[in-house]
Formats: sequence, structure tokens, C-alpha cells
Amino acid sequence: MTDAKSLIKKRASVKAKLTQFASFLNLSQSCKQLSDTQTVEVEYRLNIFENLYEKYDALQCDLETLADDPSEQYAEREEFEKQYYSLVATARQLISATRSKQAGDSSSEIQNENITNLQRFRRIEYLKQHFWHRFSHEYILWLQEKTKWRRSSGELKEGTLVVVKDKGSPPLLWLLGRIVHVLPGRDGITRVADIRTRKGVIRRAFNTICPLPVTAVEDPSTGGVC
Repeated sequence: MTDAKSLIKKRASVKAKLTQFASFLNLSQSCKQLSDTQTVEVEYRLNIFENLYEKYDALQCDLETLADDPSEQYAEREEFEKQYYSLVATARQLISATRSKQAGDSSSEIQNENITNLQRFRRIEYLKQHFWHRFSHEYILWLQEKTKWRRSSGELKEGTLVVVKDKGSPPLLWLLGRIVHVLPGRDGITRVADIRTRKGVIRRAFNTICPLPVTAVEDPSTGGVC
């Protein structure tokens, strides 16, 4: 078993990246308006930064397990999560605001200029990419809304219909599936689940699972709810 000192050292390396990303965001926010290149850089850095939590969570879970009194470790986790989610929200807001302004500028150009078919095609493609980006980073985030990790939000249950996030594929191609088995951790909180999809049963962590808001509908033929 890895000792606590080694885990704390690795955790410090992860937290240093948190500070680096915060400095980068502060610099980006100081710009009057981000260029296309700067916006792409923010998006790229954010995609990498979002994977940071999985590394931190694995290290922190081990430290919480090793601690005789984990309350101090819980406080450490809460402080990290507070900073992490704040930075993610700030980055997404910055990207969204920049893209919205760019879309507004493009809309004005469309109204005031005669454009070629190629220009029209490029703008349509841009709007499609803009829609899928907002869908995957805003709506999907809402589906994954949860409380602190040390308390279960009750969202991961067997039988729940979910969408499986896959950053390597467009959102339109993300797998749809149903949870068939949940795997609680030592603290009793479910962070991993087995999902039945058209490609078979796969195992995924909570941060890639998006429970769908399914509304019960009354069946007029039976008088019941389906």
C-alpha cells in the first residue's frame, strides 16, 4: 500500500496545476476580447483541466481511507472541489460569452452582406459546432448536477437511463444506455456503474455518466403509469 506521504506529494502536484490554470484564466479575463486562437486555447486547456479531478479523487480517496480521522481529509476535498468547480464554471462562462459575441458578429455580417455558398456553409458549420459545444458543456453538466462526493445524491441507480460522455466523439454519437449495476466505494458512495449499451456492458465513472430526466407518462389504455 502506498504511504500517506507519497500520496500527499502526488496530491500537491495536482493542486499546483489548479493554481496554474487559475493564473491562466486570470490572464485571459484581463483581455478586452479573446481572439479565435485564444478561445481555442482556453477550450483546449479546459478539456485537459477537467480530467484533473479524476486524478485528485483517486489520491484523495486513498488518503481518506488511510486516515484514522478522515474529517480533515474531507475538509481538504471540499476546499479543492470549491476551487475546481469555480474555475471550470469561469472558463466555460468565458468561452460561452466569447462564442456568443462572435456568433452575433457573424449574424450581423449575414444580414448586411451578400455571402457566397461557401461562406454560408462555413457559418452553418460554425453554428452546429457552437450548439454541440454548449450542449456537451452546459446541458450535460446540468444532468450531472450533484452534491459533495462524501454524500450520495441518489442519482446512480440500477435501471436509470443515461447518456455516456465520450470526448473522442461528437455528442450526437454518444452512447445511450441503462445502468445494470452500481459499484459503491468503501465509503458507500457510488462513483462507478456498469451500463448496458448497444455495444454491450461497459463500466464508467460518475463524471462520464449523465442520467436523463425521464418523466412518467400515464398510459390511457391501461389507466396506469408507464
